[in-house]
Amino acid sequence: MRIMKIAKLILALGLAFCLASCGNQPKTDESVNNGNGSETPVVTDEVQVAETPFDWGALKIGSDIPEKIDGCTIEPVTYMAEGEEQIKYAIKKGGELLAELEPDYDFEKNAFTNTISVINIYSDLYQSEKNFHVGSNVSDVLAAYPDLLTSFTVMGEICLDADGTQFMVAAEDFDGKLPEVTSDEGAIIKNPSFKPEAKVKMIRMY
Repeated sequence: MRIMKIAKLILALGLAFCLASCGNQPKTDESVNNGNGSETPVVTDEVQVAETPFDWGALKIGSDIPEKIDGCTIEPVTYMAEGEEQIKYAIKKGGELLAELEPDYDFEKNAFTNTISVINIYSDLYQSEKNFHVGSNVSDVLAAYPDLLTSFTVMGEICLDADGTQFMVAAEDFDGKLPEVTSDEGAIIKNPSFKPEAKVKMIRMY
């Protein structure tokens, strides 16, 4: 009898430990089973969410600019560009700028719409479809996108264009002489070379 009681006690303790361990497993809002019992994050058609304070999946090119975002503030910001007043929407959390949304423009009505045209990402919480983020090494981006278009913009930045996703790099991270910019479209850089420590400073989705 004593042996039976001890066995039941051990079984009960083991079951309690198992339940406690299972209850402490981290959960993700969106995941898929890969067939071997483990789960992997869902990858959207625009970005992979590494960790996010708001529903990034709802912010896509062509979707409406949200009025509010849980845990964040979204504020309209007006500025001048090419002699005309422009508007964008800054998304912040705790005073930190995470992203900016640029609205589409209706030329027939001569007014900005409520549709997202461009998303500028300043936080390393967001990853591209190939898992690049603000702070990624430029050399890794170049290796992953061998056919991307590199240009020097009128804003004094270097743009690595990967067909819908632009990785912006500071001009001082370029290793060599930059071309002269003679048009608003910038100047194409052939065979670009960057310093080993060059990092992505911003990601633009369009």
